[in-house]
Amino acid sequence: MSEDVINKNVEEVAENAAEKQVVIPEFYRDLNQDPEHRSLWHYVFRTNGDRKPIKTTDGLPHKLDFNWKDMFPNENGHIEVEIGSGKGNFIADYAQKHPDYFIMGSEWDYTWAVFAHDRMEKRGVLDNASMLRGDVFYFLRDAVKSNTVDAFHMYFPDPWPKERHHKNRLLRPDFLTEVARVLKPGKRLFYWGTDHKEYNEIALETFDAFPGCKVVVRNTAEPTEGITTGFERKYRKEGRPIYRSVIEFKK
Repeated sequence: MSEDVINKNVEEVAENAAEKQVVIPEFYRDLNQDPEHRSLWHYVFRTNGDRKPIKTTDGLPHKLDFNWKDMFPNENGHIEVEIGSGKGNFIADYAQKHPDYFIMGSEWDYTWAVFAHDRMEKRGVLDNASMLRGDVFYFLRDAVKSNTVDAFHMYFPDPWPKERHHKNRLLRPDFLTEVARVLKPGKRLFYWGTDHKEYNEIALETFDAFPGCKVVVRNTAEPTEGITTGFERKYRKEGRPIYRSVIEFKK
């Protein structure tokens, strides 16, 4: 059996598991390292069935005393974040090309977080790449210190096309507030890509309206360092238009 067939079978099993998985029984109020996957970290909440953090007695966010060296003991000060890593195609390739960068990927779903982690492990990049399983908005807000991230990547996120699900979209002003806060002073870049026309328009409007944001390449950016995601390769074969942009946050 060819490697391509094996990979396809593994991905089909993971997809089926992801569809069936509705409730994840465990939750982690604090950031916790997975006991079986050394570069997988959990920051997950379960309160009355939602994903919002548990409130402290004063009603303020539960802040963590977190430093990037907690996740990357050998980090050299260069940190990047990928939002929604999917099957881990981009982060595995990017981390392999840049062993001197330290990159955190993220996925809410446990199945896909593990899938991406295992792909990264096979590529030998777990020393400079990790996966966060949880809501990256709350992780940024409650754990990440200001001026500590060099760049963000967000490629082909779930567009949540139904109007009643638009509230689940991450690209919104409160999220960009956290992005702007944690990015370092200087050249502060956010790489964005999607095949969904309506979500792309809303996303770019959100960037345009956010103070200090400038879309420096609009819809015509090349894949970051030539790396295409699995979704992008699939969509290009289907002839779908691809929208890639580069956004700069000034500070």
